[in-house]
Amino acid sequence: MSSSDDRRKGLRAALPAEFYFNVLGSPDEYTRGQASVLKRLGAIDAIKFPAPKTESQILLSRIDQKLSLLIGMVAERASRKSFTNHGIVVDISEFGLAFGHLLEIKHGAVIEIGLQLPGQDSRLMDIAGRVVHVKSFSEPDMAFPFVYGVEFTDILGKDQNEIVQWIFSNQREQIRRRKEQG
Repeated sequence: MSSSDDRRKGLRAALPAEFYFNVLGSPDEYTRGQASVLKRLGAIDAIKFPAPKTESQILLSRIDQKLSLLIGMVAERASRKSFTNHGIVVDISEFGLAFGHLLEIKHGAVIEIGLQLPGQDSRLMDIAGRVVHVKSFSEPDMAFPFVYGVEFTDILGKDQNEIVQWIFSNQREQIRRRKEQG
């Protein structure tokens, strides 16, 4: 591992944001949202048919294109996950996050996460993770009795990069504020 990889592992930011999750029985239960449906649809659309020559072939070709688009839209809507729990993210890195919750979750549990970064588009990142740390608090003034550390086990590269960019942006903003104050 290079020194830049080591530095990135330490790159974390406080992220006071809500997120959604489900606790799964095993890693095999995790599936990425619409990926499988859209993959099959993409494979069908990739088949190259001869160019339409007659007016009826052109019409059928256009109907096929529109139908593929509609099926893709319906598949995307139908495959959106329904999350049963929601928690508060305490901090985040490109490799995992920490969150507070009232529910007791066992160390090693697999969870699927729907995460939206503050100030970003409304798309929920679809991430799988494993609980690697559990802290419990007995003080009544604590917002949450449990704080969990989650290591991402399945995350898209573009989502990981989006998290890193958000952290950098957040840190630049904090530095700018400190300079303005002092």
